[in-house]
Amino acid sequence: MKAVLEYWHSLKEQEQKLLMFGGGIFVIFIFVMGVWRPLNQAIESSSKDLQKQQALSAWMQTSIAKIKQANPKASISSGSLSQIVNTTRNRYQITLSKMQPKDNTLRLTIENVEFNKLVEWLTLLVQKHNVSIENIDMSKDDNTGYVKVSRLILEK
Repeated sequence: MKAVLEYWHSLKEQEQKLLMFGGGIFVIFIFVMGVWRPLNQAIESSSKDLQKQQALSAWMQTSIAKIKQANPKASISSGSLSQIVNTTRNRYQITLSKMQPKDNTLRLTIENVEFNKLVEWLTLLVQKHNVSIENIDMSKDDNTGYVKVSRLILEK
């Protein structure tokens, strides 16, 4: 530090001003490139991700509403709710990770399923087997077009 101060004092006044001005410009450059610009890029990226998630959520909500409003006049299937679910899920390549029957309801957990196949399967259950969807909680999976269903409660 002592050597730096000695060097500073050995400079002419104009050189000192030039170095201070250059140092100020350098500090501003570091701030802009190291802090300001990455923050702006992160905000833009997060904003785009949020818009995509909101669009996906809106699409999922409308699809779920369509399933819930499906024609209840469909033929009523014989058999228990568990049997209906087990016989229909294979056609849509749906693997259940948990199935908990309780009274007239069935709670399901599905780890990874293509969203379109899930919608088709639920539509079949509602229209052909007179099953109603009481509740569904899902989230986006890491794979595009896939979801994780943490809770699906069906009732017959």
